[in-house]
Parts: sequence; structure tokens; C-alpha cells
Amino acid sequence: MDIGLLLFVSAAFASVTGITFAVGHLVTSRNRLQRRLPAALALTSGDSVGDLTGERFGDNQFGLGEKLGKELRLKLVRAGYFSPSAVRFYILARACAVIAAPLLAVLAGALLLRDLSTLSFVLIAAVSVGIGVLGPDAYLSRRQSSQLAEYRLNFPDLLDLLTVCVTAGLTVEASFDRIRDRLSKRSRALGHNIELMGAEMRAGRSSVDALGAFADRLGLDEAGSFVAVLRHSVELGGDVATTLREFSEDMRSKRMLLAEKKANELPVKMVVPLALGIFPVILMICLLPVILKLIRLIAP
Repeated sequence: MDIGLLLFVSAAFASVTGITFAVGHLVTSRNRLQRRLPAALALTSGDSVGDLTGERFGDNQFGLGEKLGKELRLKLVRAGYFSPSAVRFYILARACAVIAAPLLAVLAGALLLRDLSTLSFVLIAAVSVGIGVLGPDAYLSRRQSSQLAEYRLNFPDLLDLLTVCVTAGLTVEASFDRIRDRLSKRSRALGHNIELMGAEMRAGRSSVDALGAFADRLGLDEAGSFVAVLRHSVELGGDVATTLREFSEDMRSKRMLLAEKKANELPVKMVVPLALGIFPVILMICLLPVILKLIRLIAP
């Protein structure tokens, strides 16, 4: 029997076994699900898939403790995933990636590269498992970096609009409600974070604590500094409008300094591309005629 076919059959058997185990687990929990389904349908607001996933797969079933669950939830929120079922969907997607990646890799190797040795198939499966394990984390980190850059780009505008609203006589809570729709058009995730902060304030949480949670969700150093300055102003009874105006001017100065820093770093960063890409071509163009003349003179 062909080694590739044998590996494929073994992987297929393992996958079928895992699927059978999962289906059996779902069947055994069907009665419990049916008992809780009416309450879930009464509380749901349209996210039926997420609710059913939450009923079938709790965080404890995935081996997540309270601390790890909160950390993963914070990472997903910083990456722009605000659904209550985001943690469960992420874990399920990661498990599917770990199972599907080696199966697809071994299947492709067995069908397209029939002359591969057993060691090659093992290496392909190991590499694909590594990709399945590390791929979701890499994607999540990239999403976090993208969202962080988006927040950093729009945060000075948030401060300017907030300063204008507070100076006009609105409270901090009313100012955030006022600017939420405008900022949502530029950054959907930032608008969603502002909406969550407003919901926390309406639920009875203090404005300073809600702003602290808002800064934690953003993950911006500027947001943390803003919350610290605002807390200091509120606790000491200072003028919030003046504090916001001074902090906004300071942020604008830091933004200009950051732009100047990047502009000054640009010539240094261009040295390596010039040395590796452009300089050899120019050197070849300049020396090629001389080399050809030397070849004509030296050749018999």
C-alpha cells in the first residue's frame, strides 16, 4: 500500500473519530440544551448562532480559567471582535485549523507529490500543525496592530471633538454620546468602544472607571495618559475643559514630534534598500563597459 495513501487514511480516521466524539458530546447534552433553549430565545436579540454556541460550548469546556478567559477576551476586543461569543468562536476556529491544516497538507501531498517519502509527509504534517497552531495567534496580533494604528490615528480627533463639546457646556458623558456617531464613520471599532463605555456609565459605573476600561480596551498609551489626567482633574475639582484643551495641545505637539522623528529616520531606513537593490545595478551599469573592454584586450 502506498505510504501517502496510508497516511491519508490514518488522518481521515483520526478526523472522523474526533468528529464522532464531538457529535456524541452534543447528543448527550441535547436534553440540557432543550431545557435552556426557551430562556435563551427569550433573551436573544438576533445573535442566535452565538447564543447556541454559548449553550453548547462554555469557556470551562475549553479548559479556560477566569483569568485566561478575560485575557483572551481583551485581546479579541482590541482586535475588533466585540461579540459575546468571540472567545468560543476563536477557540473553535483554532481547533478546526489545527485539524484541517495537516489533513489538507497530507492530502495535497498524496495527490500532487506521489514520490514523497514518509519523512517528507511527516515533516509536512508537522509544519502544517505548527501553522494551524500559530496562524490564528499571528492573525490576531496583526489585527491588534491594525486596530492600534487606527485608534492612534483617530484619537487626536476624539480629543479635539471632546474638548469642543465640554467647552460648550456638555458633560463628559454627553460629549462622548455626541461625538460617537461622527467617530463611528471614521472608525467603527472606536465608535463601538465609545458605545460600550456609554453603556457602562448608564449602568451606574463612574465616568472615571468607565474611561479606564475604555483605555484598557483601546490599548493606547495616549488613552491611558488621558484617563490619568482626567481622573486627576476630577478628583481635585479642576476645570475639565481646560484640562482637555491642554492635553489636546500636548497630544498635537507629540504627534508633530512623532512625524518629525519618522521623517528623520527615513534616510537611515533607505540605506539598506538602496545598498541591496539600486546600488548594485548602478555599479553594474558603470563597470560593464570597462569589463567588456578588458575582456576584449585579454582575450586571444
